[in-house]
Amino acid sequence: MRWAALLTLAATWLFSSAVGNAADHPSAPAPTPAYAPSSPTTVVATNGMAAPDYAACLSDLTRTGAVYQPLGNLTKEGCALSGPVQLQSVATNFGTVTISGEPIMLCSFARQFVSWVRDIGAPLTLAYTGAGLTTIETGPGFVCRNRYNQPDAKISEHAKGNAIDIAAFILSDKQRLSVKPQPNDPANAQELLRIFRTSGCGYFTTILGPGSNAAHEEHLHFDYGMHGKTMNYRICE
Repeated sequence: MRWAALLTLAATWLFSSAVGNAADHPSAPAPTPAYAPSSPTTVVATNGMAAPDYAACLSDLTRTGAVYQPLGNLTKEGCALSGPVQLQSVATNFGTVTISGEPIMLCSFARQFVSWVRDIGAPLTLAYTGAGLTTIETGPGFVCRNRYNQPDAKISEHAKGNAIDIAAFILSDKQRLSVKPQPNDPANAQELLRIFRTSGCGYFTTILGPGSNAAHEEHLHFDYGMHGKTMNYRICE
């Protein structure tokens, strides 16, 4: 439909714009990809925001209408965050989107994720399916562990509050768009999910999902880690 085509073009523009904006924020949280939670190995990770940045970030989230719980300082097993929030829902022009896992994440990452839901997730869902986006099924976000739960691997972005895993999108007509392709997927479902993955690279530095590797066959992974010396480099698979 013509509206869907226009919104797809808009998503492409937002992708280019967001990549440019990322370069303007060298203080954005730092490095690397991950997978879903399980028993943590021995890791030590700290990540956080300066108090004025955290206060400004909370103000930004409040202004968007997001519902969240500020957590201040949080230590879990071997990992510590300064400036996390627990995100519960995102307000959009197309209705409220519940974040089912109520993930914990650094406020700066939550702000970026809220922008993606408002700019991309909600409008494109309506355009492609004719139904509103009501719920995003997620994991817990903050999990203290190494990548893929391997003891000799690098620390995961989940351990730094810089990552989220998405399993499915629930629509107002009760349809469930699973990230893992299903035989009874509604029309345009996989096309919409492909656009979500592509557009995500304008907002995050790592996008992984089905086809990336065995660990990501059932969910999308968004993170905000630094690859190399700047936030300009993207891993989008």
